[in-house]
Amino acid sequence: MASGQGLTAIAHLPEPGDTRGRAFDLRLMLADTLTQLAEYARSCPLLREAEALARSLGDRVRLGQVLAQMANGLRTIGDLDSAITIGQQALTLAVELRESTLQIQTCHRLGQVYADVGDFSRAAELLRQNIEGIGWEPNMPSTLLRLHSQAWLAWILSVLGEFAEGRHHGEEALRLATLEGRGAAPIVVRTRLGHLYLAQGDLDLAVQMFEEGLTLCRISGHRNGWRLITAGLGYAYALQGRHAEGRTRLEEAVSESLRTGARNPRWLAWLSDVCRLAGHGKEACQHARQALDLARLRKVRGDEALALYQLGVVYANALPLPRVELAETYYQQALALADELGMRPLQAHCHRGLGTLYTVADQREQARTELSTAVAMYRAMDMTFWLPQAEGALAQIVRGGG
Repeated sequence: MASGQGLTAIAHLPEPGDTRGRAFDLRLMLADTLTQLAEYARSCPLLREAEALARSLGDRVRLGQVLAQMANGLRTIGDLDSAITIGQQALTLAVELRESTLQIQTCHRLGQVYADVGDFSRAAELLRQNIEGIGWEPNMPSTLLRLHSQAWLAWILSVLGEFAEGRHHGEEALRLATLEGRGAAPIVVRTRLGHLYLAQGDLDLAVQMFEEGLTLCRISGHRNGWRLITAGLGYAYALQGRHAEGRTRLEEAVSESLRTGARNPRWLAWLSDVCRLAGHGKEACQHARQALDLARLRKVRGDEALALYQLGVVYANALPLPRVELAETYYQQALALADELGMRPLQAHCHRGLGTLYTVADQREQARTELSTAVAMYRAMDMTFWLPQAEGALAQIVRGGG
């Protein structure tokens, strides 16, 4: 690799400031390339070397740049506490230096970290700062950061159930990324917009975004985007009834995440659901438990809520009979955490799950209350994929005179 050869050559040169500056720039560039290829074990040492060079130069701008990138690397490998600490250091530097590009970059990275820990409102606030503070100028670095921030904001709003605003941002970002037509932005935008469509239940559009994104990943070799898209596409396929295809895709994403050390609890929860839909209850339970353990280990609270919900689904659909008490416990735990984090779509899913469970347990009044809540929430968020299921279950309760 040319950048690697450059590092070797620079290592044998004298140490004037400009040479160390070039050494810093090469390390930062190579680390960014390796991150896009999901080679995190190789990128992290380069970032540490770049940090040492920036400190030896006394260059606070370069130090802020590498700290922002380190925050992203730490987030990817699951060290979220360190990612927040280093990201805040980078943001403090950016504000003190009045470096607008660095401030934009750091707000974006911190927004991603806060989304991972489940502080979705704070994440959205940071990303909105970028979108509102940057105009549109083609081929400018700040413009590309704006696209990335807008794509991430779209997805975060979908987690909060703000689908209309999320679609506005995501679809505008797609239009602008199509005009820009270079770099990772077209992939990132399709990835996040696809996940928004998936969360709302607009499966045809989700599949379209993911399949377009996969094509771009194959052309560019963007492995990090490939994993995210493959996982989403797998779950979308499964919800469409294409269980075998969905499982294959999700298993590919999970396997790749194991190789890179960036395991994702959300994908394990989705894989659990795919196994359940295909009638493999034992595997569904295993994957859901793995998802919960990993979410708690990595302190990703949104994924923890999803894993708790998925365990409720698994036990509610256990054979030969539902395990009502266990399912209720997990649903209630998921609902409490989803409520705390503002995850309205997941709250709706929990109410539907509880309503269905209470119907099976012949607790008809409780079932009516939970299903009515689910129906109202699905309607308010225009989640039309799950709405008929909740309405049908509620209608059965009403007809039964419960």
